[in-house]
Amino acid sequence: MGVRYWSLQYIAFALYFSWCAMYSGRAEKQFVNEWAAEIPGGLNSAREIAEELGYDLLGQIGSLENHYLFRHKSHPRRSRRSAIHITKRLSDDDRVTWAEQQYGKERNKRSILRDSAEDLFNDPMWNQQWYLQDTRMTPVLPKLDLHVIPVWQKGITGKGVVITVLDDGLEWNHTDIYANYDPEASYDFNDNDRDPFPRYDPTNENKHGTRCAGEIAMQANNQKCGVGVAYNSRVGGIRMLDGIVTDAIEASSIGFNPNHVDIYSASWGPNDDGKTVEGPGRLAQKAFEYGIKQGRQGKGSIFVWASGNGGRQGDDCDCDGYTDSIYTISISSASQQGLSPWYAEKCSSTLATAYSSGDYTDQRITSADLHDDCTETHTGTSASAPLAAGIFALALEANPHLTWRDMQHLVVWTSEYDPLAINPGWKKNGAGLMVNSRFGFGLLNAKALVDLADPKTWRGVPEKKECIVKDNNFEPKSLKADGVITIEIPTKACEGQENSIKSLEHVQFEATIEYSRRGDLHVTLTSAAGTSTVLLAERERDTSPNGFKNWDFMSVHTWGENPVGTWALRITDMSGRMENEGRIVNWKLILHGTSTQPEHMKQPRVYTSYNAVQNDRRGVEKMADSAEDQATPESLHESSQPSKSSTPPSDSDSDKPVEKTPSRAMLQLLRSAFSKQGAPNQAPKSQADEKLKIPYEHFYQALEKLNKPSQLKTAENNLYSDYVDLFYNMKPYKHRDDRLLQALVDILKEGN
Repeated sequence: MGVRYWSLQYIAFALYFSWCAMYSGRAEKQFVNEWAAEIPGGLNSAREIAEELGYDLLGQIGSLENHYLFRHKSHPRRSRRSAIHITKRLSDDDRVTWAEQQYGKERNKRSILRDSAEDLFNDPMWNQQWYLQDTRMTPVLPKLDLHVIPVWQKGITGKGVVITVLDDGLEWNHTDIYANYDPEASYDFNDNDRDPFPRYDPTNENKHGTRCAGEIAMQANNQKCGVGVAYNSRVGGIRMLDGIVTDAIEASSIGFNPNHVDIYSASWGPNDDGKTVEGPGRLAQKAFEYGIKQGRQGKGSIFVWASGNGGRQGDDCDCDGYTDSIYTISISSASQQGLSPWYAEKCSSTLATAYSSGDYTDQRITSADLHDDCTETHTGTSASAPLAAGIFALALEANPHLTWRDMQHLVVWTSEYDPLAINPGWKKNGAGLMVNSRFGFGLLNAKALVDLADPKTWRGVPEKKECIVKDNNFEPKSLKADGVITIEIPTKACEGQENSIKSLEHVQFEATIEYSRRGDLHVTLTSAAGTSTVLLAERERDTSPNGFKNWDFMSVHTWGENPVGTWALRITDMSGRMENEGRIVNWKLILHGTSTQPEHMKQPRVYTSYNAVQNDRRGVEKMADSAEDQATPESLHESSQPSKSSTPPSDSDSDKPVEKTPSRAMLQLLRSAFSKQGAPNQAPKSQADEKLKIPYEHFYQALEKLNKPSQLKTAENNLYSDYVDLFYNMKPYKHRDDRLLQALVDILKEGN
């Protein structure tokens, strides 16, 4: 009977997914009635073209000079097919350098129980912000904070620094945000007006931007929610994710008011589904380039990006062109236990790490929420990136003259390896820096970063150089399953030329690779100093035959090394799928760095115990007239009770006769997560008391199994795979938070 029950449940659920996929799938591009064009003749030429060819001229695209957006007067607002004839007529005009019809892009938001603390602020949730304060009872316990308090003690709180959050809007009249709201750093590109206020809906889908902004700039000592990392900074919001997002909208958002905004924080990107390869379009890429060259009066805009939440799907953030960009600071996550969370992705472009959510028993991130509310459940790399943006705001207050490259060097040189050392994958590169594909150079250390940025001692990094290494006589090399391609790349790093490089920053390997099953490829690059870096790991869900077309695989793992010598590229396929075949068509190695060694790198990096850094209880009392222990009856009760849920039962703990119950728990968990993503009236029907019939420990077990897909049985794996596919196709933009963890929280709340 149990097997039959599960089979019927699975069939019904699969049919439901299939029905939704037919009506909600977004496999095809959705073209809109807008064309972007580059017109060297400027605004007057653009007006003439619009009048002659039947367009409305919508204006310049962001900060990009000679780039304009047009709307055709007689074309449908949206269509599944591109209007090739209209595009051709526009691009064939001698006054037009380039033209492209705009289409909607998949961009996903990247968002995924307490000790008492000193009464530093009167904000009620301050004591829950474990990642901002040292809550250890004894000095021998491991540290868990980002070392922000010592920076605040210096009076550095983000004053004069402007951050904007590129997301789904900002509830700017929120009690904990309004005092720091900056309308000049805000815009609504979804509705094309100056008010970024989010659209309310029954599921509170558009809470993401407000939560991210709150992490940065929640007001201190106003008896509301918690405290922002840079609680005296100015914060704005760009509403751009609540609708169809085109290349033009992305470019306008990335390049918004670049001489007013200092830092752009983005917790979204292409799908984290383990099979997408996508990066910025032509316009967005130009906006990045404009920002680092012209932003902040030439010092360069600071772009902070969440590295991605596709860990459970086996995703690799090297396939995300936003985190893989040399212009962004890509931030990953660590849990309260100092571990890599299940959702975190591995890649060679991650620069550093901040705290966020982990397992169910770990604390999450506190912030402002929609409807003037507060939350303690912000999750995923979505929550890590704003924490990093807040720390960078502190550094910019301390030294407003920092360039975009100064900031990256500061992050590399001060991030901490020690608190994350229990994780596998750490290596020392040729410059003596510890680096990891999950964490970059380690956990952000606000105090060390701000101290190093002191304008009295910081010299600034030398001018950036770029050296391109390629083989003009290269012939395509073939690859089959269980085969290997090895390419040796000798280089003098442009020695004797103006662009010679002696100290590396970013390294890009740009290549065109044709392959019948893209996800089976594994690419490593070994530097002249012997540092081996995985540029691409296998992705089981990526069955695409499209390969990579002039894709930039970027790495920061050789930062500080001298590139002179012989590098080695290695491409393998160890899948055992003997039908696989392909070839590498072309490649080039792009070295970014400086001709002389930066001043701060002339002495080797010295790593010390994280616990030794000054940020313990001593001296904290100076921040408040009265510092008292704020233990609550609730927290005392929690600390005195053994947690029955802290360690979910393993498979061996379950009896075979009740095996169906965890499967039912998994089904209910997926249903609950899906209903939060979809409209309430589309949620699958279930018996009202079904959740209460399932023991809570089975929900923990279900979540634990979903965090380790390799342990799933066939039926469970098929169910979860269907869920993932539909989840990523249900809406064009999703939060990069842990919807399954949130579903578990909701189920437990409803059961109490």
